[in-house]
Amino acid sequence: MKTIWGSSLARMSRVIGIGLCVLLAPPVYAQQTPNEPTANDENTRQLLRRIDQLEAKLARLEEKQAAPALAPPVAEPAALPAEVNSVNELLKLNLLGDVGYRVQDLKPSTNTFEIGSLDLFMTAHLSNRVGVLAEVLFIAHDDNSITPDVERLLLQYKQSDLLTMAVGRFHTTIGYYNSTFHQGAWFQTAIDRPFMYNFDDVGGFLPLQEVGISVSGQIPSGKLGLRYVVEAGNGRDQLLGGEPAQNRRDSNNGKAFNMALSARPRWIQGVDVGFSIYHDHLTFSDNINHSELISTIHAVYRNGTYEFLNEGMLVRHDHTSTGAPGVFHTPAFYTQFSRSFGAYRPYFRYQYINAGDNEPIYGDPSDGPVVGRRNGPSVGLRYDFTEHTAFKLQYDRLQRRGVATSNQLGTQFSFMF
Repeated sequence: MKTIWGSSLARMSRVIGIGLCVLLAPPVYAQQTPNEPTANDENTRQLLRRIDQLEAKLARLEEKQAAPALAPPVAEPAALPAEVNSVNELLKLNLLGDVGYRVQDLKPSTNTFEIGSLDLFMTAHLSNRVGVLAEVLFIAHDDNSITPDVERLLLQYKQSDLLTMAVGRFHTTIGYYNSTFHQGAWFQTAIDRPFMYNFDDVGGFLPLQEVGISVSGQIPSGKLGLRYVVEAGNGRDQLLGGEPAQNRRDSNNGKAFNMALSARPRWIQGVDVGFSIYHDHLTFSDNINHSELISTIHAVYRNGTYEFLNEGMLVRHDHTSTGAPGVFHTPAFYTQFSRSFGAYRPYFRYQYINAGDNEPIYGDPSDGPVVGRRNGPSVGLRYDFTEHTAFKLQYDRLQRRGVATSNQLGTQFSFMF
């Protein structure tokens, strides 16, 4: 801008100088007619026109100089980060569910589409040592109703790998399957759980859910990889129509105790062997406590390709203190084998349970579901068509005491995200 202004002033000075010279020069007279313009007049007009042009140009420059300079574009202020809720930062939520279709030949059963459950699984780390675990299910029942169920609710404290404590509602560490495969059909290979580990919602007879306290951890044992679990809780209510898990009120003053010990030797990755012992007193309508002892043993091998599960169980009910005759034992076992071929995993399972008809607890329909004898094979195929979704096809052949042999074909779509 300064260069343009200086150049304009210099040119104006020259023009004014020329104009003064012309005006102050002595007149020169020549022979001319009265109407003929002189050369000086023409030069003067040209100079005046030039001066007018220069003045107009100068005015334009002055206007341009007087106009405010355009301000450089101002960047919009960066958006303030959204306010972060620290609780949400700590919370992790997973959803699991399954739907399917089954066909069976046992009358009066019908062929039907079905919803398994919708599982909301939540964990939160409140500090380096304290955490919360919550699991809420929406379960479809035989009467077609869907009800919510607080499956697990735990406040956990981890001192170290040697000691972890939890208080609340949890899955009892009875055997391997119940402590490894919780709710969510996506996690397990087969469509359903073994007979002996069915939840009470589908006719299960074991105390698989507990309200109380659980202590677990590793046992310093080198490459042997020993682990322990000790639990104490309210136990279960065996009365028909009652909620099996005693969430708020225990039916007696006695508490259930469970202890489990397992080994995961490091020299054979995937091996898990162990046992558990559970004891409680069950109170029935006669207001007499019945002693219950549940013992399990397992030998498992699992890796990315193979799955080989084996468990045995013996339930002992002692009624001698009630005046009833004798001691009753109920044995059960299952074995399951599968191998993956990429996204496909065929599997086979055989299971067996045998409770006597005269067993005072498992054989009396007024005190709970009749267990009886059940056994049979299952053959199936699981196909993981995405990382978090699976399709399962399973055939079951079931034999039961006093009931005709039945066949069932089931399908299931399960998911987890």
